[in-house]
Amino acid sequence: MFFFFIYAALGVELFGKLECSEDFPCLGLHRHTNFENFGVALLTLYKVCTGDNWSGILKDTMRECRVGDSDCPSYLFWASPIFFITFVVMVQFVLVNLVVAAIMQALEDSAEEVKKDRLRLVPPVIVQHQPIQVNPEESG
Repeated sequence: MFFFFIYAALGVELFGKLECSEDFPCLGLHRHTNFENFGVALLTLYKVCTGDNWSGILKDTMRECRVGDSDCPSYLFWASPIFFITFVVMVQFVLVNLVVAAIMQALEDSAEEVKKDRLRLVPPVIVQHQPIQVNPEESG
């Protein structure tokens, strides 16, 4: 979750002023998916981590500046791929670890259940040892 906060703040700083227009049509960014404020940026990053059109969002943020456009940051073309690829790789690594941990926990729980079932089905064998009486007069 810490990664989400860092990347949301960075996304607002890098991509917060991007707008869709006829000159720059958007494939992934829209009213509900953008980096205009921190809350929507968190939701956008959640959408990216699920893999839902993150390549479209990447394309929208990789804008080349037109000649004479002073409001366009020139670093977006190289900063955007670094931002999204590092985010996706780190989040997917964490999600894979969560899935593996859930599978390992389920296997451990099923092994404990099998052990309990075996103990319940097999009755304990009680062996009573009785001392052997040896009569020294009979042994000859």
